[in-house]
Amino acid sequence: MNNLMKINFRISGKSSTPKYEQLVNEIIRHIRAKRFKLGDKLPSIHEICNNFNISRDTVVIAYNELKSRGIISPKHGKGFYVASTTIKSKLKIFLLFDVMNGYKEVLYRSFLESLGSDYQVDIFFHYYNLKVFDQLISNNINKYGFYVIMPHFNEDVSNYIKQIPPEKLLIIDKDLISADANYAAVFQNFEKDVYNALNEALPFLKEYSSLKFISNHNFQFIPDGMEKGFLKFCTENKINHQIFKSIKSSTPAKGDAFLAVSDQDLIELLKVSKLNQWEPGKDIGIISYDETPLKEILAGGVSVISTDFKKMGETAAEMLKKGTNAKIENPCLFIPRKSL
Repeated sequence: MNNLMKINFRISGKSSTPKYEQLVNEIIRHIRAKRFKLGDKLPSIHEICNNFNISRDTVVIAYNELKSRGIISPKHGKGFYVASTTIKSKLKIFLLFDVMNGYKEVLYRSFLESLGSDYQVDIFFHYYNLKVFDQLISNNINKYGFYVIMPHFNEDVSNYIKQIPPEKLLIIDKDLISADANYAAVFQNFEKDVYNALNEALPFLKEYSSLKFISNHNFQFIPDGMEKGFLKFCTENKINHQIFKSIKSSTPAKGDAFLAVSDQDLIELLKVSKLNQWEPGKDIGIISYDETPLKEILAGGVSVISTDFKKMGETAAEMLKKGTNAKIENPCLFIPRKSL
């Protein structure tokens, strides 16, 4: 109680800033003013609740935030103590991807560069395994100041994510199927993106006899919305079309155009073209999904449908730094090249 007799926390219920954030800022203010010094014991959760009319949950969230930034540390059975007076301690961010590949690297690098040096990002991978997804989140609750999650599953994973406080959550690349919480997100609208991009590509696609979508789910996440956008486009434009699980099952023929999601299927398609002496962009058409630097030069240039991953990383970083609570659709591009 001695600390509270000397120190006042200015917490207002009328402020637009959440109370937990006000408490974090107040403790930091007192550390900067040297009212709390290195090693000093902080007021207990119970003391703050009773003296400043703040709920226990609010104080716990504030202390966990300070703990995740390395500013305070707990001593079992004794309370919380000032662990660092360097307030520029980096905010720790938990980043959960499915896998790392070419376009995820563009996203990752853009995110890090846009955040700057005041943040520490720890990256994890779930490899499309729901059990791993759940364990990684559960095992890291209250260890980080912010959580950036890529929920690449065609099923609702809201129950796994709800243990993260909404104000500390940013969903990236694919939005949740359903969720009650008011969380932030920057994501692709897969159905709309595929539909709009194929309409841009229509003048090229009219030169081919059929359009084949290679939807290979082996080691690759393919959102349901992509197939819906493809079918909607083909139906409206009366395009001869089919969906296949592999290049081999699609029995490629001269005059076909392909939309290949997996980079492995793209390579297989280029091998088939070389074997049959077909020229991409003339004898067959190829559209790949997700831009990478390599596709600009591969086989003279591969046409792509892709969200702007550099922009997504920049937007995610700015939302996190500014505390923006919004849901933002990331822009999608159709980039025509020699293969179509």
